[in-house]
Amino acid sequence: MKGQGTINCDAVVLYRRKRKTYSVVTFLTKQRGILHCSIPQRRWQTLKNAGYLQPFSQVYITLLPNGEYYDLQQLDGRYLIRSLETDLDSICYASFAGEFISTAFAAEERDSALYSLVLRFAELIRTKPVPLAVILLGWQLLSLAGFVPSAKAYQQADGVARFVKEFRETTGFNLSAAAQQAVGHILLYDWHEATSVQLPRTLWRELERGLFAYTTVQLGQELSSLKFLHEMQAKAFD
Repeated sequence: MKGQGTINCDAVVLYRRKRKTYSVVTFLTKQRGILHCSIPQRRWQTLKNAGYLQPFSQVYITLLPNGEYYDLQQLDGRYLIRSLETDLDSICYASFAGEFISTAFAAEERDSALYSLVLRFAELIRTKPVPLAVILLGWQLLSLAGFVPSAKAYQQADGVARFVKEFRETTGFNLSAAAQQAVGHILLYDWHEATSVQLPRTLWRELERGLFAYTTVQLGQELSSLKFLHEMQAKAFD
């Protein structure tokens, strides 16, 4: 239930959805989970630090409850992702990740595990390629949302077999033995800058295709950001 006064939150920007006269910006906040904020276009043009309202910037926000959405009273930027200002491939993949989170997880429910994961991802992509990091994040998000077994359950004797069966029946795709093993490693990935995931390009492509297909099945829709990614022919690597 929304309170009557202003609230202050540490937040990561997830996604912006443009309307005719306003935009809806979705934040993942540390204190209150996912919150949706309505910003009129005129307000956007005069808003201080509006440049930080791009996916996976870390911000500090002051919000005022106002019906279905919140009003953004103040915005202070902590950092932003420079590649998301200029690189179309990175923009497309980040938009997918932001909309995925906004859709798969309930609004206004504090989720420390989700916030911690997204924050570590956002910090890493300040210096690492966004598209490949989104593929790693996507599989971990599927697990956190309960669509893929946890890392521990996946490692159990029948964990892989049960998931692969479900995956094949719902998407029509088979995951190769190498991809099945890679998913297990991805679920254990710790997001430390010194830790890398080294996979051949063919395997990255298979994991990406599987991620997009399984996400669409589990969410019951193809995300608009995913459609845009395909239309722009965005690629995770050259």
